[in-house]
Amino acid sequence: MATVKRTATIGEYFLELGSKDIEIYRIAQDGSGALQRIDDIQGTIRMISEQYEIERDYNMSFRQHVAKLIQHVNTLDNKQL
Repeated sequence: MATVKRTATIGEYFLELGSKDIEIYRIAQDGSGALQRIDDIQGTIRMISEQYEIERDYNMSFRQHVAKLIQHVNTLDNKQL
């Protein structure tokens, strides 16, 4: 059975929520498309959440919060198309 990864491109960041881990990469701004892994996942998610005005619900796990953020961003992107 294939695993499904949720992804979103948010500004200069690429978020990936896999079955086991959360990964965030910074996309190079020089046009090369190179990705640099970000180590401060929680801080980066907090910053992005504030930018999109999504408050953390502490009744949800961190993974659920990231999934909600990715879904929100992808929904906004689809509406803008």
